[in-house]
Amino acid sequence: MGRSSCSTLLLLALFLLPAATGELDASANGEARLLFIEAGDEVIFSALAPADATVEWDFGRDVTGPGSRWNSSREVSYVIHAAGAYNVTCTATYGDGSVEWQQLWVVASWEEPLDEPDANRPLFIALAGSELFMGGWLLLITWRLREEKSYL
Repeated sequence: MGRSSCSTLLLLALFLLPAATGELDASANGEARLLFIEAGDEVIFSALAPADATVEWDFGRDVTGPGSRWNSSREVSYVIHAAGAYNVTCTATYGDGSVEWQQLWVVASWEEPLDEPDANRPLFIALAGSELFMGGWLLLITWRLREEKSYL
């Protein structure tokens, strides 16, 4: 009995300790690792870290214009207009000098709008069908006239 309660406490400690130490928890629109969006959507990057930690975001490239690659806010909001894959790194530096980082991926897709339907296509199909019908009818009449050998 004492042995099982000790192992239960050990398991409980293993599951609770990482949450109790105040690790970095970075997310994009609430997603911890990978986020799929449409180009032009707003993305909110948020970092949960202890109060004594400083947070720095590295977006890998200037997301919304010159000077937008780095940000030191705990919550950053960007509208991503360009399609592509964005590798975002969040780094937390704690008061004791230790550093922790997390990577997030944001995939922005863009679909070309479909071409408008061709309004003349039904008319074209009707005309082509009638020409085929008339051509077949003329071929039949010509063939019958040749068999009778009657010429006009």
